[in-house]
Amino acid sequence: MTLTLDRAEVLRYMGHAGGDAAIEAVAQRAMDRMASLAQPRWRWVVCAPRALPLSGGDIRRHLDGCDRVAVLCATLGAAVDRELRRTAYRSMLDALALDAAAGDAIEKVCDAAEDEIRLHFGREGCFVTGRFSPGYGDLPIDIQRDLLALCDAPRRIGLSATPSHLLTPGKSVTALLGISPHPVAGRGRGCGTCRLSADCPYRKRGTHCGA
Repeated sequence: MTLTLDRAEVLRYMGHAGGDAAIEAVAQRAMDRMASLAQPRWRWVVCAPRALPLSGGDIRRHLDGCDRVAVLCATLGAAVDRELRRTAYRSMLDALALDAAAGDAIEKVCDAAEDEIRLHFGREGCFVTGRFSPGYGDLPIDIQRDLLALCDAPRRIGLSATPSHLLTPGKSVTALLGISPHPVAGRGRGCGTCRLSADCPYRKRGTHCGA
């Protein structure tokens, strides 16, 4: 996959509205570095909703009407984490920009994976909801290990979770997408479904994270 990042999105992740040539140059360098550094990988499998230890009403509403679920795991690879740590020692501004570029990159990777899933099931005449990740709404993050195991993610794409259920490499995503023979909407992503919305730094700046 060739990553094509969006400078406006990277600047937004940085909390910057643009218009400063110096900051935009820093963002562009970070984008170029991320495009060369990231090793996007993803894997998805399909199962019945009952095969997942789902808890919370939000995910059940998201999957309402769906007889199957696509479990998606995606990552930018360990090299991104290493470069983020190294960059933080040299320059906090460069580290901020690189982290923002990584945020945009993993979204692009997830979008590509979602497109693949939609194309696959579209051929069957099925409909697919949007992505719903652990931590959205009341879906707890301790489901991470189950999703990773279903996708054989540690072995297949090098993605695992810490004992506290954080993904490693850090620039990674797990998500659920419902599949139905009938049109379905699922539950939209966004601030209204996020457990961190009350203390979100993006909302305090008047923006959002893109979730």
